[in-house]
Amino acid sequence: MTIAVTGPLASGKSTFVKMIGKLGAETVSSDEMVHHLLAEDEETVNAVVGRFGEGVRGEKGIDRKALAREVFGEAEALRDLEGILHPRVREETDRRAAASRSDIFVAEIPLLFEGGGEERFDLTVAVTTPDERRQGWAEKRGMSEDQRRAIEARQLTGDEKARRADVVVENDGDQDRLREKARAFVEQVLGERGFDSEEGARER
Repeated sequence: MTIAVTGPLASGKSTFVKMIGKLGAETVSSDEMVHHLLAEDEETVNAVVGRFGEGVRGEKGIDRKALAREVFGEAEALRDLEGILHPRVREETDRRAAASRSDIFVAEIPLLFEGGGEERFDLTVAVTTPDERRQGWAEKRGMSEDQRRAIEARQLTGDEKARRADVVVENDGDQDRLREKARAFVEQVLGERGFDSEEGARER
């Protein structure tokens, strides 16, 4: 089964995906793929430099801080960058999913619904958490208020992501509680419990 996990900024979706991975699922992260492309993939690096100039080239691949300065607050520049990266990430995700021999293949995709393509997966999951907790976690990462708002402006709200997803995981407790929900989710996916009703589709 192929599963896409999404959620708003600092909702705990990466942690949830890692927990699923420790339970035996094969997992991939769109963000990690982007980092790899910008550091290692010559075709991607050349495409980004061709659009944004030599100033974004680093010692190894693209200088992501320099690139961020180019696209921050610039909607057209950001669209151009996404036009370079998103097709490559989607292609690699599909390739890994097709090659996977795991019972469960999970892709973490922050902009799943915004970018379209959720129909490529058997199941979609939204991880949500209260706004005040997300803000606190974002601050702990060293993210400024302007950066957080700029990222969130490109995303659907947590409520909208939850409305569109097949399954909603509410990350409203501690890590042990989230780990319990990850285990219950994997058990459901493997058939011990189904997703036959709206109530059953929501982790509690």
